[in-house]
Amino acid sequence: MTTNLLYGKDLRSDIKSALSLCAMVVTDENVARLYPEFTKNAYVIPAGEKNKNEVTLFALLAEMDKRGLKRDDKIAALGGGVVGDMVGLAASLYMRGIAWVNIPTTLLAMVDSSIGGKTAIDFDGIKNLIGAFHAAERVIISYHFLETLYEEDWLCGYGEMIKTCLLTEKSYALLIENLESIVEYDRDAVYALIEECIKIKQAVVCADPKEKGLRKILNVGHTVGHALEAADGYKSTHGEYVLKGIMTECTMCKDIVDEEFYNQIISVCKRFVTPPRSSVSSVKGRALHDKKNYGDMITVMLPIAAGNILHVRIAQHDFTERYDSAIKELKKA
Repeated sequence: MTTNLLYGKDLRSDIKSALSLCAMVVTDENVARLYPEFTKNAYVIPAGEKNKNEVTLFALLAEMDKRGLKRDDKIAALGGGVVGDMVGLAASLYMRGIAWVNIPTTLLAMVDSSIGGKTAIDFDGIKNLIGAFHAAERVIISYHFLETLYEEDWLCGYGEMIKTCLLTEKSYALLIENLESIVEYDRDAVYALIEECIKIKQAVVCADPKEKGLRKILNVGHTVGHALEAADGYKSTHGEYVLKGIMTECTMCKDIVDEEFYNQIISVCKRFVTPPRSSVSSVKGRALHDKKNYGDMITVMLPIAAGNILHVRIAQHDFTERYDSAIKELKKA
């Protein structure tokens, strides 16, 4: 992984310098409205997960061609995860691959999607079904963008932040120590957790850039989370579905999760989200399309204790029974 990664509280001058070297800047309508100093002459795409599709992708590729981008040009993504995914995938396809710069503006993108080179669009009702590994040449993470986030955007980022903090004992202890502070949106606590998550994700993707082994631990909560997200029509944020996925998968496999850890992580998740309501019939089919699966088994990356992630494969009939039982238990609790 050769990405040049820069992060800090206010990197506006670095952003302006990086954008000046790009032949094209892509953003969404919300960022364009909030940050006109960065988005003059930018190509603006519609905001929201529902627009992360082949229509938006091919419109972006057509615009790149219209503007005459060459193979040695760079394109910049200025926005959240949707913008980064779209631009990264377009950059991987255009002339068989051009360089790109990623400047995340949401907490979710800062702690997760901006690092690691995963790019994708949703297709045929399946999240991130079509994509490529194409790492950004440079990632600039400037916390000043967080000041314009809505509460739901913070919540979305918290989902991936909490997930990442399950991956090591140190980060989990830091999360529990600062939980009340992040509930209150304490900036210093959030910044400390952002930096911890950046370090963890960078280390993992450097060790396994194409997700052949270790990197799969970053998918904690995502098998059920992605299925819930699609089944629910993306009504809530990605991070909320990740938290719902974590609590559901841990409860489905409660028999192999450390009891004290289980009780604590369920309590943490419930500080931010309610248990899912989607039926197993609407979730299982989508879970079967998860990219981690092999054969007809459904795979979940299960945190059984802080820093201990287990690769668990569940037979379809067992998935049905465990999911139904988990939803009942979570609702009762």
